[in-house]
Amino acid sequence: MGFTSDKVTDYLSSYYKPLDEDLGELRAFNEERNVPLILRETETFLSLILEMTQPRRILEIGTAYGYSAVFFARSIPEATVTTIDRNIHMIPVASSVFEDRPEGRRIDFRTGDAETILDEMIEEMRSHPDDDLLYDFVFIDAGKSHYRDFFDRAEQLARPGALIVCDNILMHGWTVDRSYEGARRHRTNVKYMRQFIEYINGREDLTVSLLASGDGLAVIRLHD
Repeated sequence: MGFTSDKVTDYLSSYYKPLDEDLGELRAFNEERNVPLILRETETFLSLILEMTQPRRILEIGTAYGYSAVFFARSIPEATVTTIDRNIHMIPVASSVFEDRPEGRRIDFRTGDAETILDEMIEEMRSHPDDDLLYDFVFIDAGKSHYRDFFDRAEQLARPGALIVCDNILMHGWTVDRSYEGARRHRTNVKYMRQFIEYINGREDLTVSLLASGDGLAVIRLHD
């Protein structure tokens, strides 16, 4: 459920159309099990962004059951996707999802701590510089208190002009108003998310748009 009211969410969802039947079934599989995945209105927005930008290389931080990685790969048939997750319960399911679909050949699934893996990727890039290996599009949807750390690393792996999209920045409204139910239990995440939002908006070398779509999106363009 997103930050907006149930009536608004239901209205917008009534116009949602999955990319194809298989993705529709995969979404239902995730939703029935309450597995985190991009919300329907977020997916619709990302579809437009992907169509407009046509990224060749996509980096995703936070795989879950693999829905969004398949969505990215299927939306852009020429793109390669690198996706990272460390959840030992989700890794086997995501691996199976990738193995069962032809898009899986274009998905590089890396398992383990995201910051460690990103540091390894950065070191590899520094050792063997290759602009063709830089990412055009980054999607961050993992540990909310680590968004600054993920962003700082992703920025080093992205080409000038790339887009970095961060999901769930409103955190059910907790980021805006700590009186929302459940905010106290997540006060550390709220603190770091607010700091991250202040950070990206304070940088003059970034173009930042904060959207209330879904559970909140930060769309960040790196300047050329």
